[in-house]
Amino acid sequence: MLLNLKRKCRFRAEKAVFTLLLGTLLPVSGLYADTSTDSGSEQAIEQFLDLQVSRYAASIGSQDYHIRLKPLRDLPDCDEPLQKTLSDPEEPIGRLTITLECHRPQYWKARAKAEVEVFLPLVVAKQTISRRQLIKLDDLSLKRSNIAYLRRNYFTSPDDLIGQTSRRKIIAGKIISPKMVESPQLVQRNEEVIIEATYGAMTARMKGIALESGAKGNTIRVRNLSSNKEVFATVTGKQRVRTTF
Repeated sequence: MLLNLKRKCRFRAEKAVFTLLLGTLLPVSGLYADTSTDSGSEQAIEQFLDLQVSRYAASIGSQDYHIRLKPLRDLPDCDEPLQKTLSDPEEPIGRLTITLECHRPQYWKARAKAEVEVFLPLVVAKQTISRRQLIKLDDLSLKRSNIAYLRRNYFTSPDDLIGQTSRRKIIAGKIISPKMVESPQLVQRNEEVIIEATYGAMTARMKGIALESGAKGNTIRVRNLSSNKEVFATVTGKQRVRTTF
């Protein structure tokens, strides 16, 4: 009985020592629950993001951007510069995740979150544009806009829209996307067209009949009225097409 009591006392003492050592050797286990920030790591991440975002913004013609880095939890020590990887390095905009890795004195990995806005002056409807309306310069204006979630579905120059036709009603102030407009049909099916045919330095013009409708740049089938042959030609203007021989 006395022997069992001694064993229990010794076991409790050893357990207490082991618990104390465990807490001393593994302090990192509780760091990710700490809400305090590591200002050095945060500054390094901000500098990394600023470099990546500024490069991307410059590539699309902008110097107007804003980065919001969410507060970091306290990170373990690292004896080398943190390795930082973006979730979307090609388009670092919108909601981003930055993966952080360290290999010394021990390996660990963490993640930081950021919200990135990049602004451009985008073409919007100055006033409401009706469906099937031919768009003019007076119908358009520019507005500073965040492109983070637009994914290039926008116009930055009114000149790209002048002469286009609206596919649906566009409310005033709305950013105009390519899906909202279409090029007008310059050639209608079964109407007479002028075919401009080139061969080397030689150019000939003849009459034809359009077998398909088409906008500028479209390739359509036309019939040469002189030879009655069917050829493919590119729409170049109102009732005008060009082909090569």
